[in-house]
Amino acid sequence: MEAVRNVYRQLPDILKMPKNLQNQRVEVILIPLDPVIKRRAMKSVISPIARFAGAWEGEILVREDQGNYGEPN
Repeated sequence: MEAVRNVYRQLPDILKMPKNLQNQRVEVILIPLDPVIKRRAMKSVISPIARFAGAWEGEILVREDQGNYGEPN
């Protein structure tokens, strides 16, 4: 396997593929190199509920005893 790696200063609207890779199965992965862009992109992917994980600032939450569960038949 021969991997092709290109780093663009500004990503063009259309990416040109090398002739030797055309009409083949390939995987294209785009990884933002600018941390600010990466954070903006992540905010749109993470669900609103996940953003609140670990954000509780009230009294310590205590899980009450769940009791005994019956055996399955």
